[in-house]
Amino acid sequence: MAPRVIDPKQVVDALLDYGAAIAARPPGEPPAFTADPEANAFLASDPFAFLVAVICDQGIRAERAWAVPLELRRRLGHFDLQRMAAAPHALRSAFATRPALHRLVNTMPIWVSLAASKVLSDYGGDAGAIWGDEPTAAEIQARLQAFVGISQKKAAMATEILERDLGVVVHELEGSDVAFDVHLRRVFLRCGLAQRDDLEHMVKSARLARPERPGSLDFPVWDIGRRWCRPTDPRCDECAIGAVCPRLVAAGNGVRGM
Repeated sequence: MAPRVIDPKQVVDALLDYGAAIAARPPGEPPAFTADPEANAFLASDPFAFLVAVICDQGIRAERAWAVPLELRRRLGHFDLQRMAAAPHALRSAFATRPALHRLVNTMPIWVSLAASKVLSDYGGDAGAIWGDEPTAAEIQARLQAFVGISQKKAAMATEILERDLGVVVHELEGSDVAFDVHLRRVFLRCGLAQRDDLEHMVKSARLARPERPGSLDFPVWDIGRRWCRPTDPRCDECAIGAVCPRLVAAGNGVRGM
């Protein structure tokens, strides 16, 4: 069967419509990063908790990663940056206590301790200062990537979340980017927005597809990748963009990673 010929603009419009629908929530309600309202409220109210969640969003499901800060505070009995910076061994114990907070029980405590040290030295102990001066999207991404353990994927994702979900003032959103993760890679290839599984190519493809805010494609693509556009047996007929997607399923079959 010949692949369906679809206008890429239809795909982009469908992605944006779906993204707006899943991002909508009642006024005053914090984003549902996890199933725990207390964890969500902590992430929305404590900038360092948000930063820790971004760091931990690797190698495990997002909902588990974003629940780490609250449980870490419970296990430590505090969420004090100076103590976390000075005692990585205590963080290691908190992460490793069963059930382990993260699959990477040796790496994450080091990264969190280094993040606490950097926030103390570079931002006066206030993680909110990373994004609190109304920076551009590109500036936030660069600042976040300066933290050990925050990759392009995490920085791009966090920049979008800060503006979209937490009300942070971010200028020049044309400088935002999609997060190069396994879901985006697979969906971009299958829906024809990219032709190669390459970070630079996919970032450029998003900028061409949505020049005014490339990063706005990230959330709907990520959700579609987890929900329908699976590595095997994708559920194209159920997918939110199934009606306009060219369904180039084979193009994404070789995508591997976390």
